[in-house]
Formats: sequence, C-alpha cells, structure tokens
Amino acid sequence: MIRKIAIGDLQPGMYVVDLHKSWLEHRLWRNRLMIRDQAQIDRLREDGIVEVSIDTRRGKDVPVPAPKEARRPVPMLPPRPAPRVSLGEERRRSARLLNEGAVLLDELTDAARAGQRVDALRLEPLVARMIESVARNPDALVPLSRLKQMGEYDSAHAVATAALIIALGRQQGLAAPEIEKMALGALLKDIGLAAIDTRLVDKSGQLSHAEYVQVQRHVEEGLAVLEATASLPETTVAVVLEHHERFNGSGYPYRMAGEGISLAGRLAAIVDSYDAMTSDRPYRAALSPTVALRQLYEQGGSQFDPALVAGLVRTLGIYPVGTLVLLESGHLAVVEQVHAEQPLNPVVNVIYHAGRRQYCAPVQVDLARKVGNHYGQIVRAESFQRWGLSPERWQPA
Repeated sequence: MIRKIAIGDLQPGMYVVDLHKSWLEHRLWRNRLMIRDQAQIDRLREDGIVEVSIDTRRGKDVPVPAPKEARRPVPMLPPRPAPRVSLGEERRRSARLLNEGAVLLDELTDAARAGQRVDALRLEPLVARMIESVARNPDALVPLSRLKQMGEYDSAHAVATAALIIALGRQQGLAAPEIEKMALGALLKDIGLAAIDTRLVDKSGQLSHAEYVQVQRHVEEGLAVLEATASLPETTVAVVLEHHERFNGSGYPYRMAGEGISLAGRLAAIVDSYDAMTSDRPYRAALSPTVALRQLYEQGGSQFDPALVAGLVRTLGIYPVGTLVLLESGHLAVVEQVHAEQPLNPVVNVIYHAGRRQYCAPVQVDLARKVGNHYGQIVRAESFQRWGLSPERWQPA
C-alpha cells in the first residue's frame, strides 16, 4: 500500500517510493530507497523534503496511535489445544504433507519460469495443515523436513523453512494469523530463483563477485513475480524481501540492520540459514543440527538477532530430535525426545557401537535419569554419513 506521510513521520525501516521533489533539488540519485537510519532522514530534511510516499508492503508502516481511552478487554477463552497424537502417526502425516508441498511448489516454480501466473494462494491450505501438524506433535514435521535429497533441495528447503518458522513463531508466542503469513512467505521466498541461471544456483565451487550479484537478484525477482500475480499480506512480503538481510547490516538487497528489519524478516533469516546449513549442498556437506545451532548462536548479535537465535535453540533443543550423538560408552544414539528443562540430557535410542563398528539391539535411554543409565552422557553430535547409517531409517517413530 502506498501512503503519503510527512517527513516527521518517516522512520528507519520504511521504504520510500517518492520524494515529491525533482531529482535536481536533492542530493539523492534515486527516488526509491530503504531508510536505514536517522541520518538519512536528516539529510532529506536538509534538502527541503517535507513529505514522502512510502510502500508499506516493502517496509514499515506508520504506527497506529493507541486510543485515548482503552476499552476494557473482553474476556476470551484460551484457544483449545490441538489433540496430541503419537510421534509415529504424526510422522506418517508429515511425510505426506512434505511430499504434497514439494510437488505444489515445483508447479508454482515452473509457472514462474514460464512467465505464467503464480497462484500463491494455492499454498494457504498447505500452511494451515502444517500449523496443525506442529500443534499436534512438534517433533514430527520439523525433523522430518530436514531430510532431503540433493536434487530436491529448492522445494524441500522452502517447506522445511516454513515448518521451522511455524515452530519458532509458536515459541515466540506470535498470533496464529501472523504465523500463517510468515509461513506463506517462507514457502515463496525463493520463487525468484526461477529467473536465475540454474548453473549459478547449483554451482559446486565458489561464486565470483559478479555471479554472487546475479544470485542476489532472486529476492527482487521473486517480489516482482508475486506482485504481478497476487495480493500478499505485508508480513509475507517482508519474509520474501528480508530473509537475506543481516542484523549488522551486511545482508542484501537493502542492507537493513537491527530492528529496522521486521520481526518476520529476522525470523526468516535464522530459519533459512539453519536449514541451509543442515542440508547437503553442491559446495559442502551438511552440518549436524547441533553444530549449525552453535554457529548461529556465535553469530547472534552480528548476523542474526541474538534473542531469536536463543528462541530457536529453545525450540529445537541443543540436540534436536533426530540428531545422531556419541555417548560416553562409545555407543551412537538418535535423539528421540528433548527435555525442555534439561536440554543436554534428552531421551535417546541407542543403536550402534562406534568402537566395534556394529549395530546393537536398540534400547531407549533417558539421559536425564540419575539411575538406570549405563551409557553416560553425550560427548558430541555425530554425522550419519560418517558412520554409514541411514538417517531416514533411524528417525524417531
């Protein structure tokens, strides 16, 4: 939505589309820009700019003033929690959901590549079902979505980041309608890659500067496709536009920083990076979930919002469900359940003896119990590939 405002109402994070002055009368070489800081606003004032038009779909809107006399809130019944189902049952539902989502996204990407209409609203039923799945059992969809084959990365990555942003949004206490909009944005955020040469997207070596600039175009290419074919909520557009922005201002395309990046954009940056880090790519092998979380945590305050990174760690656990770990006994085990109050001591399924390099009879062990644990504590996270084990076979059921 285009809104004309006084220069006094302009704030960092707003996207200006018209300065309402001839370009000869100010020092800026363009009329469209993302406002990064107060210094930019001061320069506009010095150039005699008294009003501007902003695009609220691409940046912040003018805050709605609080009413002078707040009405007494109407008591509301708390939302009914979704009935929990077994992990095995929800994993079966999740597998079907992930497959349907990947097929639908492939269809939309093919339409974008062919210059056809991209009907983004076809994704809304999928988003609703994903939210229901996470509510029924959060340890099913998110870990399962992390398992993807190299050739199916693009669509599977989109579905995985949507699942993650739903889980993280719930952990942050966000309202369901906002989570729905963010999840829709996560599914659509890479649609612009359809306009980029696939040889660059899938290149196994390091990109040159010129090649990297070309790949960066996918953000605004995606927005162009979506704006031409659908009317999307502001939160959804923020995810598409800002998922590569970084907390210290080093991201792209607008070099936004700190809370100048919307909450949706800051959440999207974290889940997009986490899933990319834990996926096999042509240029590197996947990191274990634990190592990826550690790296994100170390980059909190620079690349990412530290409070939201901490929220992701609380959402997934230090050793997320489905992670392979080495125990003090020399056994390998798969994390089956995380204790929120004791994240270092999850419930695990012991499956393999690393020293003897042979399988053992699977046994479930609660590492939080002080008695009955003959395997010790976790030494470190391990890679399924390193030990020749199938992550699909040993995922919790």
